[in-house]
Amino acid sequence: VSVPEVANDADAVCNDGTPGVYYWSPASCPNSSKWLVFLGSGGWCWDAESCSERWPSSLSSKDYPDIETYDPDSIMGNHSPFHNYNRVYLRQCSSDAWMGDIGKNQSVGQVHWRGARIVRATLRHLVVDRGLAEAELLVFGGASAGARGAMVHLDTLKKFGLVPLKLPVLGLLDSPYYIEMPSFQNLTTAKNNYNLQTQLVAKNMHNEAILRGGGACNLAEAWKCGFGQYRVPLLKTPFLLIDSQYDAYGIATYEGLAHWIGTQHCYPEPQGAHYSFAGAFAGRVYVGLTTLPQVVRKTSGLYSTTCNQHAESEHGVFGKQKMSGISMADAAEQAVDAFMNPGKKMMPYVVDDTCAVLNCGQYCLSKIKADCGVGLR
Repeated sequence: VSVPEVANDADAVCNDGTPGVYYWSPASCPNSSKWLVFLGSGGWCWDAESCSERWPSSLSSKDYPDIETYDPDSIMGNHSPFHNYNRVYLRQCSSDAWMGDIGKNQSVGQVHWRGARIVRATLRHLVVDRGLAEAELLVFGGASAGARGAMVHLDTLKKFGLVPLKLPVLGLLDSPYYIEMPSFQNLTTAKNNYNLQTQLVAKNMHNEAILRGGGACNLAEAWKCGFGQYRVPLLKTPFLLIDSQYDAYGIATYEGLAHWIGTQHCYPEPQGAHYSFAGAFAGRVYVGLTTLPQVVRKTSGLYSTTCNQHAESEHGVFGKQKMSGISMADAAEQAVDAFMNPGKKMMPYVVDDTCAVLNCGQYCLSKIKADCGVGLR
């Protein structure tokens, strides 16, 4: 696995000005013309304070290894249904969920926000130099911040000439589904409020044109074009959406927690209030996901657990955890099959509607300490 720089665009840079890069793994089958382009996770920042709190590896490519290794059961691993695809993984170093294109001198964050430019430069490079121009299929997606970025770019790839018009494109979005709701116990800072974060991103990155995607999103408020609850229902490109109803990152953000609940940490006291909020969050997510127009029409797929998880496609859970005998990897394979055989195969609909509390599914590989609110979940 090599780490090419995105050398065809000098402005496709990380927060600190080092080059944006991607990891390239050719298909195990030499003649494969199928591609996976996956945008990495890593959150974002929206002003100078939030950017200053980012960990150094999120700001720069200078310490990226020449060889990237993946869990074999992750989406990039050798057990993945995409192992026989040409696989491209972009590590995020732009702190903008791949939605920015503004230089440091214009940035209130005092960093380069160039994620959108990195995505576009990478795709152009793959078309010209790697063979994407002759591909028979592109699966384009991401996890967490990468999924939100993929969500914004998905319907624009052909519109902006980034990939050939004839190329079939399927989205694979893992955990992009932000929802708008009051934060826990009226926490009011942007750190604890997804919609406020997204509003500040739209304002401070001056990225309305990117969010709207040349007419792909015409919502009255531009920030909503970068917000899962409002943007996913508008997508025209078929996709598979993977999203836990109890998204661990989403709940932790709204509740102002320094750590996710899990094997090391419980909810602070009173734990009951936290579980109640998590249940309300999950209820809203469930309704939003299961009523998506593309899912209702069966033109797109859905995989949604009640596990205490987030963006697991980058980890072994993607292939190992099975709900009703079906893993996320299985659902991805089924989505590709249905997309390539319309009318003959069905998009996956794998949704846990039997558990009403956090992490109650026996299949969940995520674990919570036994003494974390026993009797409250």
